[in-house]
This record gives sequence, C-alpha cells and structure tokens, in this order.
Amino acid sequence: ILEDKGKLYISWKAYGLDNQPIELLACKLTDDGLRLDGKPFSLLRDDERQGMEGQHWFKKDGYYYISIPEGGVGTGWQTVMRSKNIYGPYEQKRVLEMGSTKVNGPHQGALVDTPEGEWWFYHFQSTEPQGRVVHLQPVTWKDGFPEMGTDYDKNGIGEPMKVCRKPSTGVETKAYAPQASDDFEAKELGLQWQFNHNPHDEYWSLTEKPGWLAIKSQKAEKLRTAFNQFTQKTMGYKGVVTVKIDFAQLTPGGRAGIECIGNKFVGGGIIMEDKDGTATPRLYMETDGTAKTTSFNISSVMNKGIYIRLEIDAVNNKHKFYYSVNNETFIEFGDTFESGSGDWKGSRIGLYSYNTQETSGTAYFDEFTYLFDGPGGLTSTQTK
Repeated sequence: ILEDKGKLYISWKAYGLDNQPIELLACKLTDDGLRLDGKPFSLLRDDERQGMEGQHWFKKDGYYYISIPEGGVGTGWQTVMRSKNIYGPYEQKRVLEMGSTKVNGPHQGALVDTPEGEWWFYHFQSTEPQGRVVHLQPVTWKDGFPEMGTDYDKNGIGEPMKVCRKPSTGVETKAYAPQASDDFEAKELGLQWQFNHNPHDEYWSLTEKPGWLAIKSQKAEKLRTAFNQFTQKTMGYKGVVTVKIDFAQLTPGGRAGIECIGNKFVGGGIIMEDKDGTATPRLYMETDGTAKTTSFNISSVMNKGIYIRLEIDAVNNKHKFYYSVNNETFIEFGDTFESGSGDWKGSRIGLYSYNTQETSGTAYFDEFTYLFDGPGGLTSTQTK
C-alpha cells in the first residue's frame, strides 16, 4: 500500500511456528519496493489461533482499511479493520458470516468498486464437490465500515444473499458462460484448457490430424501421473461432457478417455490390451490407478472412433460414464462414482492419453462438448 507520505508498505501473515502467535505483520519498503526498510510491526495478533490469512490493504476516506478472513476456510467469516494511522491501532468489525444461510465460510475475497460508484465483495465458499465456489455480494458503507450482503438474522453482521441484482455496468446483456466446448479447428489451443503440469509440447498437436487434438501416449503408472492432461474446471451443478475418440493408433498398454479429477483421479474410455499378440481395445474405467476392464470389445469401431460421455451431478455427487457409436444412443459403462476437491482445487474434467508400458501410441479427440446448467446450454433432454 502507498501511504500518505509516499512510502510503500507491505503486510504478511506470520504462521505462528514454534508456538509463536499467528500474527499479521507489516513493514515499510525501500523506495524501489524490493527490500524491507526497518523492523516489522504488528497489525493484528491471533492469540486464539483461529486462523487468519489473505488480507487486503487499501485506503479510503482518510482511513487505512484491512480486509481479512478469519476462522478457517469452511467455517470462517470476514473481518474489516480501519485506522487513521498506518501503524494502528486498528478498530475492527465482523462484516460477513454464514449466519442463517447455507453459504459456509464466506471469506477470503476482495472489496471492489465500479465506475458507476457501486461497491461489491468477491468471496468464495468451500463446498463439495465443486471446491471453492465464487460469490458476489453487494456492499454499502455505513459509519465507516462496509455492510455486505443482507443481515437476515438481524445480529448486525451481513450474510451472503440468496438472490441479488447484478452490478450496474451501463450495458444490457444476457448472462453467458465461459467457453468450454471445442472442435479443435483453431490453430491455437483454446483458453479454456489447462494442463496438469508444464506441458510436454512435443507430445500433443492440433496440426498432426487437422480438426483433432492429438495426445501422444507417454509412459505413466496411472492416470494421476499421466502427462499432458487437458483439463477444465467443472461449472454449474449438472453437466454433460462428450468427446469423439479415434483410438486406432493406441498400442498395448494405452489408455485414453475423459477424466474427472480432484480428491481422486477417475478416468473412463478405451484401454488397449494385448490378446495373443493382437491389439484389442475395450472400454474401461479407472479410479486412483485401479483399472476395471469391461467385456465390451470395441474392435468393430476401430476405424470409426467412439463417443465417450461423462454425466456430472454435483447436487447428489453421482457421476457416470457412457459410450456411443453414433453420438445418439448412449450406453452406461463402469461404476457410478463421487468426486471431491483435492490439492486446494475443486473437481475438474479433462482429456487424457497415456501408456502404462512404454511411450507409444496416440489418441485423437474431436467434437468435444461440455454443457452445464445455468448459462451453459444444458437442457433436460441432453442427458444419456
């Protein structure tokens, strides 16, 4: 933060190691902003060790404000502090909590203002299986502190709103969803895709077979350790993911399909087996490295490809794989499974191709569609 005299300051959380208190510290910086200038000073101590992190420091109407979540990710609340002096002391007020709502742990966000003069508060809610779901609350200012959401239970602390109007932007527009589906016709990979690690670019291509995503199968023990997973964050509460897979170039040990990953890695699609020296493709499903092969021998569509589908139901946390040879009639395979957040991320969907025996073979993906409820285009007739 830039204080009144033009000096830069930085704040951080001390984690309370070696039985020390959890503490919010701050220090002046050198003019270039690269080094501490002087001794750190305390802004707030957490002697009860109830957890605080992710603070934001800003200046408004002659006050220095610190917005900080406390109480833990799934059980906490949002506190705002203010002082006329950057060194304090700071008066504080709890401004947002779960209260009588179902939005647990509403905190770790940021106050923002708009060109139209409105104030809003972004925060997340940690909920399964989606992980950290973003919420947006309206904000008004009263007696020098922000009032967030609505005080449903009348205890003087804001609560997340069940329904609220959208921010005023000066533009009339319908809600729309981020890009999710992909026909792989573009020369560059769509921005909706994220790799599970820094990609091995020599092992995937959009030009090897134009109009298809090619993923060369690198050796890996199981899905979790497979390279070049193409993933997306799940959106909405219900969704349908469908993709066409050309698996003719897979070799024995090869696996390719749709994945749903989070606290466990679940994949469904094609496994290539060696039956008496003949490469034989079957449908399979794997969960955390344990693969179950079905009795479906799909050699008859080796040269045509097959459609794999994943249906997501986050309301009941029940998900299921399907296959089709014509993209019209879909048949279940594998077990119904649950998903959950893991590694501080919610559940994700994705595409993969790897080989448990050697780096060999390639799977090609096309006609990838991801529909979900809300503005994501999913209707009740687009399942199964």
